Amino acid sequence: MDPVLKAVYEGEQTGFAEKRILPLVTENDTVFMMHGALTSRLAHTTRSQSTAEHSNMTENQRHEELAETMLALAEEMKTQSAHDIEDAQLRQRVDAVDKELKDSRRRAKTLKGILSAMIVGSGINWAADEGLTELVLEDEDD
Repeated sequence: MDPVLKAVYEGEQTGFAEKRILPLVTENDTVFMMHGALTSRLAHTTRSQSTAEHSNMTENQRHEELAETMLALAEEMKTQSAHDIEDAQLRQRVDAVDKELKDSRRRAKTLKGILSAMIVGSGINWAADEGLTELVLEDEDD
């Protein structure tokens, strides 16, 4: 008969060697249960990460579309000068929005530089990922 079965089911008729196996069998069962629980948590975390990455990519695409729209509107606005506006209040509002746009572009340029530096400094292989490579090597004029 199998020594493991003897250790578990034989009771008092179990030999010394089989009795020594029982705690190891119990510990083995505990390790397998913990392994199963950790594997389940890992799978859940992996799914969560995948969902977050997908959401991030979707939001990045949406951000790009909004940025393109904003740039198109800015180009359209360039043809009109703030000095052409006769209403003083409206001209002040346009000047304020123009200042905000310049500040926003400056902040975006700064954040892009910080993000690129974080990616490069993180130690990950950004050159192997097309998206990260594009982000790190992107011209500042874009």
